[in-house]
Amino acid sequence: MNLIILGPQGAGKGTQAKLLAEKFNLEYFETGKLLRETAKENTDLGKHVASRINRGFIVDALTITKILRRGLEDIPKEKGVVFDGIPRDESQIKAFEKALKAYKRKITYAFFIWISRKETLKRLTKRRICKKCNSFFILGKTLKPGVKKCPKCGGEIYQREDDKSKVIEKRLEQYYQKTLPVIRYYYLKRKMIEINGEQSINKVFKDILAYIE
Repeated sequence: MNLIILGPQGAGKGTQAKLLAEKFNLEYFETGKLLRETAKENTDLGKHVASRINRGFIVDALTITKILRRGLEDIPKEKGVVFDGIPRDESQIKAFEKALKAYKRKITYAFFIWISRKETLKRLTKRRICKKCNSFFILGKTLKPGVKKCPKCGGEIYQREDDKSKVIEKRLEQYYQKTLPVIRYYYLKRKMIEINGEQSINKVFKDILAYIE
């Protein structure tokens, strides 16, 4: 089983993808993480990726193809994958499908977790991350304001550049312009299922499971 989890920033794609990976013993393919790791590399590819994601732009299809192949190479063929947040625009669809075909994989379901623009801004501007263990926290909810050390591992807490309001607005603009055609593409293939992402984490997960099971 190979799944896609799509949705606007802050929709909880990563949370649901991890829950699905654990439930069905799937490989969790976090595209954003691979891009951020690549952006840290002192290479032409790394510098290019950094210049795109730090300004809230979608990464081009050629670069996505390289990232995809790099990630898929290490996954056993017999193990299913849950893809978090890819493809992001129409140009990436072709690259994504080509990479899947090269590794003899097909998409079983694509889930679109929907939340409003207002909810996206509310969630992301309050999101903080641990540099050491990559745990996510929400200010005022799972992390007290002013706390600078991770309560799980003691690592440094920080706010990602692409979680700041100006970049979020740019990311949302990109999302509405370029990602909605991807949603339509999988709808037409009868693989896309829309889920209300403004529910609790457990309810969103139950709604996804209802379609799979």
